[in-house]
Amino acid sequence: MWSFLLSAYHFAGGYSWLNEVYDVLPPILYAILGVVGAAGSIYAIILGINLAKADSEDTRKNAATRLKNTLIGVAVLLVLVLFINVFLPMILQAVLPTNN
Repeated sequence: MWSFLLSAYHFAGGYSWLNEVYDVLPPILYAILGVVGAAGSIYAIILGINLAKADSEDTRKNAATRLKNTLIGVAVLLVLVLFINVFLPMILQAVLPTNN
């Protein structure tokens, strides 16, 4: 894996138990990202079809709102997973520089 992932950061002393957690965490987060991303994509396609088939303005507005919320949710998930895997090790290294 890339050297900047959480598994590349090593804790010492009282925080050594975090090494095991951070060895397992990135693959789990990427699996969650894949599953939720795929489900969100399928749901967005279904909502797009519903938006195209909408008969009334109210149904169209409801479908557009649901589509927007789905895209925002998938984007937030992507940002959170990338933050935990990329930026959290940098923050930990800045706060606890002697443990790496």
